[in-house]
Amino acid sequence: MKRRLVVAAGGTAMGAALLVSGCGGSGSEVATGTMKLTAAEALIKTSEKTGQADTFKADLTVTDSGNGGGQVKATGQFKLAPELTFSARLNEVSQGGQAVPGAKGQAVFTGDVLYAKVPQFAQFVSGGKPWVKVDVNQAGRQFGVDVKGLVDQVSKVNPAEQTKMFTGSKDARRVGTETVDGVETTRYTGTVTVQDALNRLDPQARENVRKWFPQGATGERISFDLWVGKDQLPRKLSSKGAGSGDRNGTVTVVYSDYGKSFSVNPPPADQVGELSLSGLLGGGGPAPAPTPRT
Repeated sequence: MKRRLVVAAGGTAMGAALLVSGCGGSGSEVATGTMKLTAAEALIKTSEKTGQADTFKADLTVTDSGNGGGQVKATGQFKLAPELTFSARLNEVSQGGQAVPGAKGQAVFTGDVLYAKVPQFAQFVSGGKPWVKVDVNQAGRQFGVDVKGLVDQVSKVNPAEQTKMFTGSKDARRVGTETVDGVETTRYTGTVTVQDALNRLDPQARENVRKWFPQGATGERISFDLWVGKDQLPRKLSSKGAGSGDRNGTVTVVYSDYGKSFSVNPPPADQVGELSLSGLLGGGGPAPAPTPRT
């Protein structure tokens, strides 16, 4: 888990981790305006409404109960259209109750360029610069590493797509009302199999998401809780896998700032170096300092 999360300094971490979320379904009724909606109907309306908001903030916590236990905390602001743009920060990585040294980081993605600041990678950045610049299209051609594929997973943070998966549940029900981050919400709970969750996505999205589940996990069941505001927007998601070992973890994400504009600015040019992916992946030495121009 740690390797995948650190690669994109928290941005891709969110996308990868949130893919284990799934819920939705039918069950008890909830009043919306003058209508009474089943849990399934309420979740469908939530997915439709959320699809209209392409900017948001997400605060993520991933807890891994296997391999001695671990936790990842990250936060970010995301814009999904007309093209993916985000600014994210990996705030904490711990294993066995101890912080992992150098695992914190930042990431900025704009115009198909990923800027990352990850202390663990510092020795592989040219000129001793704190930030590294990676053209996600060129990285695949030059080093055979699908960095673009990793970055694209950030789009799966999209709460609209998450709630599509949630409607695969057959036992979702309304629990009650709670306040989340100052917002009054209705809480839903239930379970869903990985396969039923995937079946709610369109074919292309389904194949992309399927890659992030362990092989053979489609029959496993995931339990969930979803908090929805009066505006039909998700405010909090929490899901837990029912598998064994490293499949048994909890993902919690709190959403806010729907529809709010924000700017994503690359770091100053004099703070940015090039990453030696061949050295990083092949175990070679640090990238050499650039040759001075005369």
